[in-house]
Amino acid sequence: MKLILKPLALLLVAIFALASCQEEENIPINPLQADAGEETAGLVDYSIILDGSLSTNSTGKPMTFRWDVTSKPSGAVVTIEGQDQMLAKFYGDLPGQYTVKLTITYLTWTDTDMVQIILSDGAEPDLLAVAGEDRSQEIGESIALNGSASVLKGTGVQILWENVSKPENSTVTIQNQGLLEASFKPSIAGEYLFKLSLTSGNLKSQDLVKITVLESNSGQGPIIINSDILQDRTLTNVFVTDSEKLDYLVTKDVAVRGAKLTIEPGVRIGFEEGAGLVIAENGSLKAYTMLFETLPIIFQGKEAQKGYWDGIQILSQNPAEYISGITIRDAGKLGYGLKVGAAAKLFLTHSTIHHNSGVGILFEIGSLITEFKSNKINENTEAPLRIPARLMESIFWDSVIEGSAIQVTEGKILSGLENFWPSFAVGYDILEDLVIYNGSSLVLTVGTKLNMANDKAIRVISGSVLRILGEANNPVIIEGKTKSPGAWRGIFIENSQSRISSIGFAEIRHAGSNPIAGQAPATIKLGNGGRLTLFKSILDQGKGIGLEAVASNVTLEMTDNSIKNHLSYPISVTAQLVEHLDYLTRFENNGVHEVAVDGFNPLAKDGGEIIWKGFAEQIPFVIKGLGKDLRIQSGMRIKAGVVIKMQDGSRMDVQDANGRLAYLNIEGIEGRPVIIKGVNDQAGSWYGITYSTNHAQNVINQAIIQNAGKTMSNNFSAAITVDNVPQGSLMIRNSKLIKSGQHGLAVSKQFQDFLRISNLSFEGISGQEVYAWE
Repeated sequence: MKLILKPLALLLVAIFALASCQEEENIPINPLQADAGEETAGLVDYSIILDGSLSTNSTGKPMTFRWDVTSKPSGAVVTIEGQDQMLAKFYGDLPGQYTVKLTITYLTWTDTDMVQIILSDGAEPDLLAVAGEDRSQEIGESIALNGSASVLKGTGVQILWENVSKPENSTVTIQNQGLLEASFKPSIAGEYLFKLSLTSGNLKSQDLVKITVLESNSGQGPIIINSDILQDRTLTNVFVTDSEKLDYLVTKDVAVRGAKLTIEPGVRIGFEEGAGLVIAENGSLKAYTMLFETLPIIFQGKEAQKGYWDGIQILSQNPAEYISGITIRDAGKLGYGLKVGAAAKLFLTHSTIHHNSGVGILFEIGSLITEFKSNKINENTEAPLRIPARLMESIFWDSVIEGSAIQVTEGKILSGLENFWPSFAVGYDILEDLVIYNGSSLVLTVGTKLNMANDKAIRVISGSVLRILGEANNPVIIEGKTKSPGAWRGIFIENSQSRISSIGFAEIRHAGSNPIAGQAPATIKLGNGGRLTLFKSILDQGKGIGLEAVASNVTLEMTDNSIKNHLSYPISVTAQLVEHLDYLTRFENNGVHEVAVDGFNPLAKDGGEIIWKGFAEQIPFVIKGLGKDLRIQSGMRIKAGVVIKMQDGSRMDVQDANGRLAYLNIEGIEGRPVIIKGVNDQAGSWYGITYSTNHAQNVINQAIIQNAGKTMSNNFSAAITVDNVPQGSLMIRNSKLIKSGQHGLAVSKQFQDFLRISNLSFEGISGQEVYAWE
């Protein structure tokens, strides 16, 4: 059927057609066309040139290149030198077929192309292009291109030198372009890249050489950098024969954005006052020299004054480039020489950061370290480093750090791993609470010094441990940043799980500003489930208690420690922990000359007896806290010289419980009796001792029991009572009962044989010395 269109319909069709054409014309067309070159054959372990020079961008603008291997023989290892360059070197270590993809990019456009490389085994190639080593040379001379190390077997080999990149506005003429030994004369300084191609029949071999042409040392000033770096740029050593002369001068703030800045050995960069360098999030910096003594890379002020220029900020979130052998000096107008931003990664070795105002290197929260070795940080006005606690593990011990203390911020250590902090002579200023958790460890060794900021604490929680191990003449020191009692909070250890913190050969001072937990401040406090071994250490100048361990499920071992100059008790523990206190503990000038003991839980132990050794200095135990009574429900022995003070209205009971047989054996010696008395020297201030077990070990020898026998309105009272329900027994000899509120000893008349007495004296007994009730 024939279709007839009316005029109006024809008009509409024309309009839609025109609109459609205009729409198509507005669709952006990709200006890029990638060309990865032709299929190439070569030998294992010999270079193959990847050539993207035929790739085009119809806009005429620069584009970026990227070479990636997409397939290879199983197990093959591939290396691509110059992976982000137009021409790159490819190496493969196994025979077979490799596929390499070239990706070119401009703005938001990309294009790709593939090239096949086939490698085979061979002892030595018949054709091998060797263009020579990359090198630098001053301008004004004819510069040689030397391919004489190439391998040419056979005749009729075609030789060709080509210039593949050069500085903008330069001209290059190659002399003897078809010979292995050629030359060129550059017109301006900069980087020149040449390709040597050898062709023999179907065989072809290529190689690259980069020649950096330097400005002549003719009194010319430094090269000025006054704009952001938006394309890859390499700074070369301009004044080779005058190492003190600035090669480059940065006259304003410069940022590297979307590009890589490469700085070669020996380059010296000066900065005008207030200028700085920023490596942006999408930029990168490679400043690398292993000739750090003879050819360092130097960033300095135009004038040698601290704080003259801003400094360097590394904000890049790209993989860390190698930074090695650099010097940063005269910076710090913004408070740092080098700043590592959040999510930025620093690789820094064999470098010197010195003579700066503020902090040498400032690590922001969230920054990372991939390597930090053999650096020297000194002569910075505020601190050598300001660094999160979790990163200190990455600071290698061989760095030299001098001047003020290292400032430690963001104190969270949560890696779950062991963190060793190097023992730098400058020590550490801990500016925030240092919190070790998530099963992590913090290890401090010989000579390490921590200065704690005001009211800050060290918390060791959630299965984590603190390990401190100094030496007798070189202890680990933890003290207040301001050197006065109560400057910081102290050390808190809780929920250690199966792990034990240890503190040995340490000196811990100035703690106790506020309670870390609970009601009382302390230098060291063990919370629920805390576990600690403390040996050969000093706790000094605390505003509260020296060591507090009154929580539940606590493990404590102490050996040969000194506790002095504390405002409160030197030690406060549960009754269960008293046997773990060391007889040789030294006490000096503490506000309360007693060890506080909380009797809230009964004294009970399976498979052995509880022994209270006391202290060589005979510091008394005072029973107080949530529980002021001592309930002995298994075997207990109190050794010579122990002094126990009982609160008003308290008591000591010896009773079997939970299948355990209880006894109390008090074994003083002549001249060092065991003394159990009231906190106040008043007759009958506490109830006394009641033996409710018939055990052969219920013995009191060389003891003084004082101030017991608190009177009761409906019963008798005595300093010591041998019970009859349940049945008790006691042998007491060579002892004194002093100032009882009523009787001295009390025993049922029916069971007087269960009380055996010899050489017992009484003083100030208001009732009977020995009372037998019906």
